[in-house]
Amino acid sequence: MALQDAPDISSQKLKPARPRPPRRAPGLTATLIRPHLLSNLIASYPHDWYDGDFHEFRIGIAAAGRGTVVNHPDTIRHILVSHSDNFPKDTNQLAILRPLLGDGLLTASGPGWRQARKLAAPIFQHSSVRDFAPIFVAAAQRSVERVLQRGEIFSIDREMTQVTLEVIGEAILSADLSDDIEGIAGTVTGTLEKFPAMFLAAALLPPRIRDAFLERLVLAGRRQLDVFARRIIKRAHERESGNSLLTRMMDASRADTGHEMSLAQVRDEVATFLLAGHETTATTLSWAWYLLTLHPEAFERMQAEVDAVAPNRPLTAEDVPALPYTRAVLDETLRLYPIVANIMRTTLADDITPTGLPLKAGRTVLISPWLMHRHRRYWQEPDRFVPERFLTQESTAQPRYAYLPFGGGPRVCIGASFALLEAVLILGTYAQHANIRVLNAHNVRPLARIVLRPNRRLRAMASKRRPAT
Repeated sequence: MALQDAPDISSQKLKPARPRPPRRAPGLTATLIRPHLLSNLIASYPHDWYDGDFHEFRIGIAAAGRGTVVNHPDTIRHILVSHSDNFPKDTNQLAILRPLLGDGLLTASGPGWRQARKLAAPIFQHSSVRDFAPIFVAAAQRSVERVLQRGEIFSIDREMTQVTLEVIGEAILSADLSDDIEGIAGTVTGTLEKFPAMFLAAALLPPRIRDAFLERLVLAGRRQLDVFARRIIKRAHERESGNSLLTRMMDASRADTGHEMSLAQVRDEVATFLLAGHETTATTLSWAWYLLTLHPEAFERMQAEVDAVAPNRPLTAEDVPALPYTRAVLDETLRLYPIVANIMRTTLADDITPTGLPLKAGRTVLISPWLMHRHRRYWQEPDRFVPERFLTQESTAQPRYAYLPFGGGPRVCIGASFALLEAVLILGTYAQHANIRVLNAHNVRPLARIVLRPNRRLRAMASKRRPAT
């Protein structure tokens, strides 16, 4: 099929896909009789949860299945920032992630987490992240060349996985992952597809049975990630020096404690970056291509912006401040499709939030970026794709925690600056050289797994742009 023969999705005036909210949240009886209702958690959120300050929920028979949905920015700040010690990560979420990732940055707590965060923080500072810009651009250029040379329908989400894995390999791990990309991507996808079973186990089973079930469920993926991680660690030890995150963390650990990071520690961090470090950015870029297909005028504006900044040369980190619309496209993509749709916390001690909400010890708290980013009180026409809202007072006037694509507080995503710079430069490089159209956009729906993914491969076509003049 030629690009000019593909259906014109934009002419169908499609709105960004979202589940139709039910009239009421499924309760205990409904989830026991029809547990598939929870296989896509955002689809269970009723219409009135997109308004108001808090709501009660009850799912499953486990204690963690009862809790409070928090929809107020001040209360979210209280939980994630000012009183974060009283609201640690929910044990069910950790039970889902730890069998696969061990005790890496995403799942560790206490002194182990603080040490790992301290070791990684300097690498992810904005000034350090800029050093990786040439890697981002070079990987994006290779990616554009691949899709243009292919000259046929391809999976844009799979291509975004490949380009972000190349970046992680070179920038974070100092490893050539070209021979492992298919295997890593398959392991990640296979694990994410098991998430409905993971979530149901967490909601319905007591902790001991839950943990044994989850360990067995992800055992194959864990073993495969171990193979990739140990191979990367071996290569890192064989090099005398390096500037990757992995090498810097290993060197910093020796300087800080006088001891090497254990093999298990390094393995868990490598596995975390293999899974979380590429999947989040790849999925965000995939959603961006979907939205830009629905709104080709936004893609044309982005192309014009990039052409004006760098008409005949590769983009650089210095160009990014001059690309506000390209950044706004990403900000709006993250608003409509936040990578982590749900943040779960557990209340350690009785608490009263600034809005007067009492939370008893043991209470599960659900903070949903999916809900907050579509809250009718804080966003005008919240279900529309409007990048311009991030260039106007609508975004600057928002309460800080009405928009939280990377979480907040001490556990805010450490790689946010890295991911945003990477995504801007990849989108911008594509805009310089190619036109992209997702052909099956009318069939796409969001699925809340560990990350918020499209429900199917995004079939796309690419055509070469004429050079800007």
